[in-house]
Parts: sequence; C-alpha cells; structure tokens
Amino acid sequence: MFDFIADLDDYFCEKYANYDKLCVLTGYRMPKMHATETRADGRTYSYTLPSENMRLALQENKTELLKELKSKMHDKTFSFSFVPLGFFNRLSAKYSKTGFCRTFKQLVLNRKNLTAEEVGAELSIDSEIWNNVCKGNFQPTKNLLLTIALTAHLSLEETEWLLASVGYEWDYTIEKDVVITYLLHAKVYNAHMIRVALAEYKIGNLYFKEETEK
Repeated sequence: MFDFIADLDDYFCEKYANYDKLCVLTGYRMPKMHATETRADGRTYSYTLPSENMRLALQENKTELLKELKSKMHDKTFSFSFVPLGFFNRLSAKYSKTGFCRTFKQLVLNRKNLTAEEVGAELSIDSEIWNNVCKGNFQPTKNLLLTIALTAHLSLEETEWLLASVGYEWDYTIEKDVVITYLLHAKVYNAHMIRVALAEYKIGNLYFKEETEK
C-alpha cells in the first residue's frame, strides 16, 4: 500500500489556503508578493502576485512547517444542531430539482443503489433526526454531508453537487475541507484509512460510527 499520509501531506501543502495561520509559523518565509513589468508601450506596471504563492508547497522547509501546523490544529467546525426548515424552505428542499432531497436521491440512493435506511445505519446520528433530514424537514449540516459522501463513496464532483444543494461549498482555509477533498479525489473510502487521515489532522465532529457502535 502506498504511503497515503505522505501523499495527503503533499496535497495539503498544495491546497491549504489559511495564510493567517501559515505566515506565523516558525521559519515561514514570506514570498515576494509584488512585481513590476515593463510592457511594449514602455510603461512600467506594478501588480500583485496571486495568493497561491504563499502556500506551503512553495516553502523549502515545508515538512517542518507542516509538522508545526499540525501540532496547533484543533477542529472548531462543530455543527451538531439541525435547523428545522420553515414551510417554504421545506417545499424547496423536497421538490426543487436542485434541492437536497432530489439531489440526495439521485446521487446517493439511485447512483449507489442504496436506501436511506442503509445510509443512516452507517452514521452516528439519531434515527428521528435522520428521517427528518431525508424528508427535507431539517437542513443537513455540512459535516453530515461530508460523512455521507465518504460513506456512500461519492466522487469529488458528486460531493460538490451534494454540498451545493444546501448552499455549502469547499473552503480551503479549513483543514477539514482540504483533507476530505483529498480523500474523495484519491478515492480513499477504506474506513481505517479515513480514521487515520482524520486523526493525523485532528479532525472530528463528523458522523462516523465508532468501532463500538458497529
């Protein structure tokens, strides 16, 4: 088996975009962000280089910097509260072609040949809450959708579609989003490997069942 944590680390260094956290790391060297160019008309123009130049992948000591960053990580994406939807939002969730209910049915139930009960059985979530989410009565949290994506073996593109159905999107300033996109991109669906990756980056607040729950 290939060293997927090393592969994940390389991916993380390429994608992670929380520059406020990166620039305060010991030994981080702020890259040149402004440049000038003399064009054909003889004038000199100044411009700002893209923020991607600040990412860890371009730092010579990226391994040491990433190690320090990992030591300071703490998952603050707590979202275990499910918001009951109002009447019109429930209608939208249930009947809109791009709403959660139809998207969930198309991507997870139909494409993966699963039932809502089978998906729910793999999640650490109260059955009544799960039923209300599936019926469009409660808005699913982003953490729940990310757990569903890995549990149902969705692709990265399918997960983006599922997230968009509730108005969510990827945020590469958040460690969790970077790690989850790696797992989906690399098609890492093995439960043990997922747990190892999440532990490596101190990511929690998802809905995976503990071993004792299975």
